Amino acid sequence: MKKLFLIAMLAVSSMAYADDYQYLTMCYNNMEKSIVLETIQKITFENGKVVVTTSNGNEDFDLAQMQRMFFSNTATAVKEVETDTQSEEKVIYDLSGRRVVKPQRGLYIVNGKKVLVK
Repeated sequence: MKKLFLIAMLAVSSMAYADDYQYLTMCYNNMEKSIVLETIQKITFENGKVVVTTSNGNEDFDLAQMQRMFFSNTATAVKEVETDTQSEEKVIYDLSGRRVVKPQRGLYIVNGKKVLVK
């Protein structure tokens, strides 16, 4: 419990200085992961985990495996690869979640959006 409280206090106090930084780096289980700060929506501590909510979804880190968490100006670990959304191929799925190559009439999910093929 003391470890959780200490980590929470460090995170809260670090947030005041986060405006000068571009990355949040999580060191856990002898690995590191850097997350771009502008994608982070919130950081919470729940069920023994640090949950970082980003615009791309949630990432959780086990507190028992957590070694340190810090803000920096440079990425010190693996960061997400940015993709060009215009060059992506269309990925089509039926409502059962199966990938479809040539859709016929019906309702499909194309790149995460519902599309009606007439």
